[in-house]
Amino acid sequence: MDKYLSIDLDPLDPEEPGQGAEEGAVRGFGARKRNRHGRGRRGPMLDARLPGSRTREEHFEDLLVESAERLADRWGDRVTGIDFRLMLVPNAKVLDKAQATGSRVPWATSRPGRPGRPERITVYRRPIEQACPVPAELAEFVHMAVVEQLAELWAMDPQEIDPGYRGWGNGFGD
Repeated sequence: MDKYLSIDLDPLDPEEPGQGAEEGAVRGFGARKRNRHGRGRRGPMLDARLPGSRTREEHFEDLLVESAERLADRWGDRVTGIDFRLMLVPNAKVLDKAQATGSRVPWATSRPGRPGRPERITVYRRPIEQACPVPAELAEFVHMAVVEQLAELWAMDPQEIDPGYRGWGNGFGD
């Protein structure tokens, strides 16, 4: 074997400054490819193309984007100008308002726009996931929440926003 042959298994580039190439620098556990005894994680557990590699939050975000794109095909710039947000659960203020009115925990909330501030729709992941009886219907539940908020923002009937809309009490969650 050649005495000048060198194989560097370190993922850090010693030529780049600030990557711990200094003499005696210690890499953290996460920066190593394998742990000390060679039994650590070597790579991703699942291929990125498989459905299990996406987190629930990422999957839910995809459903929200899909719903917005579906509505943007019909309404164009009116939908693309809206600020869509995704939160895990509603905050205390929203929950208190729902309790005071005697309504269910909201799936989403909306805020009208003002000059310099676009309209906003905030979708809450956990209430929608809990209301959805079958995971395969989650996309339709997300779309229902977005359509309901658009109807409230634009003071229109949800059927006008999306003719294929099936509202709460029309086959979902009953």
